[in-house]
Amino acid sequence: MGAQAAKLIGWGARVLYLGPAFGLTPHRNATGVLALGLDGPLQVADDPEDAATAYRTVRSVLILPNSLHHLRIEQGRMAFLYVDPFGHDLRALGARMAEATPRAAFGLQQEAELIELMTGLAEGRVAAQEGRTSLRALLGVGVRGKANPRILAALRQMRDEPHRAHRLTTLAARAGLSPSRFLHLFKAETSVPLRRYRIWNRMGAAVRASGQGASLTEAAHAAGFASSSHFSSAFRDMFGMMPSDFLKSVQQTGA
Repeated sequence: MGAQAAKLIGWGARVLYLGPAFGLTPHRNATGVLALGLDGPLQVADDPEDAATAYRTVRSVLILPNSLHHLRIEQGRMAFLYVDPFGHDLRALGARMAEATPRAAFGLQQEAELIELMTGLAEGRVAAQEGRTSLRALLGVGVRGKANPRILAALRQMRDEPHRAHRLTTLAARAGLSPSRFLHLFKAETSVPLRRYRIWNRMGAAVRASGQGASLTEAAHAAGFASSSHFSSAFRDMFGMMPSDFLKSVQQTGA
C-alpha cells in the first residue's frame, strides 16, 4: 500500500476507512468511530478545546457520537470504523473497552488481533467479505437488533433521497409523531441529533457519487449541498480533513 493510498469498505450502514490521516483537525463525527493506528500509536486530546491540553498515547480509541475530539498521528496508516447509526454497534464496542470517559473509551480487547486484521484489509491480503465476517466475530458489530420501525423508515427515506430537505415537521408527520417526540426517539435510536445525521447522510451520498466519477461540485449538489465549498466545510468539520485530499486517494470496496 503506497504512502498516500487509501481504501473505503462499505458494510451496510457502516464504513471502514483505511489509509493516511491527512493531518486531522478537531472535529465531531455523526456516528461512533473506532480509530486504530495500524503502523504505530496515535494521540488523543484530553480536552480539544484547550490549546494546552495533554494527549494520551494509544493504539485504539472509541470516539463517541457527536463528541469533539482531536487525534494526532505522526506517521503511518489509520483505520476508522464508522459504526451503524443505530446504537447496537456502539453498545457492542463499548462493552469491549476497559475505560470510558465523556468523549471516548480506551482499552480495547483483542487490540493486537484487530490491528492485524485491519492491516490485512488495507494491504489486500484479506478480502472485504472475509474482513466483515472477522470484524463481526471480534467486535460484535453487524448484528442487527430491533429498531423503532418509524425511525428506521425515516432513515431509509433520508438515505434514498439525500438531496431533499427532510425537515423535522415532514419526517415527524410521516412517522405519525409530534416533532418533539420524533426528535427524542431519533436521538435515542441513533445517539445523534437529526441535523447532524442529515449532514452525515449527505456526505455519504457525495462520497459515493464521487467514487462513481462525479466531480466534487457535481457530487456536492447531487447530495443536497448548496455548493462544493459548503460540502468541503461540512466535511472538514465532520472528519477533520478536506474532501479533496480524501477523495483523490481513496478506492471504494463493497457496498
